[in-house]
Amino acid sequence: MAELQESALWLSAKDDGGSLDDPDLRYLFGYWRRAAGDGVVPHRREIDPPIDLPGFLPTTIMFNVERGAGGGMGFRYRLLGTRLAEFAGRDVTGMTIQEAFGDDITARDREIYERVVGEVICYSGQRISLIHSRQFFERYRRLVMPVRGDDSGRVDMIWIWLKFA
Repeated sequence: MAELQESALWLSAKDDGGSLDDPDLRYLFGYWRRAAGDGVVPHRREIDPPIDLPGFLPTTIMFNVERGAGGGMGFRYRLLGTRLAEFAGRDVTGMTIQEAFGDDITARDREIYERVVGEVICYSGQRISLIHSRQFFERYRRLVMPVRGDDSGRVDMIWIWLKFA
């Protein structure tokens, strides 16, 4: 996907989500906050999209966060929803974001994901992108949320949901 335009909003677990103007994004952000409980970020075991959010799965992404020795981060697809795999023209599960789509296309996304992980905050953005497999421009909103996958206390997963306009 080639980025053309994006607007952004950053949210912490202390936010109530009222600044999100889309009811589905507000609902999902509320689910994420409730799963976090008294913490700053939920543990993976506290969220269960297949049971709690089955309608959200086709446009869901889960990344594993990989930390390099030099402090850099990489993002490997753990899950790519079926609708997104159709748009990508393939299932990229197991690949890094750069392996799947290249450095140039993913540079802005990596900046966003690094900030989500580093500052332990959520990101909501609206973007217009070229969906290569369809040779068509799509407008979508996304919510990017940090998740703990183990008991270390650090963010090691990112959960993303996209809503197409």
